[in-house]
Amino acid sequence: MNLEKLIHDVNSKCSSLKDAAKLLTGSSPAERKELLALMVAQARSLANALAVFERPQ
Repeated sequence: MNLEKLIHDVNSKCSSLKDAAKLLTGSSPAERKELLALMVAQARSLANALAVFERPQ
């Protein structure tokens, strides 16, 4: 993965996390559960992208 792609991925995933966090307020329990699952998936994906970038080539 190159640096430009990593930067794009980080920005995209962080944007998704921020948007989901904003929606948590006032959402139903079912919606919160769905939003939190989305947030966990995005955080894991972000961590995986960073881990791949950190591995020695």
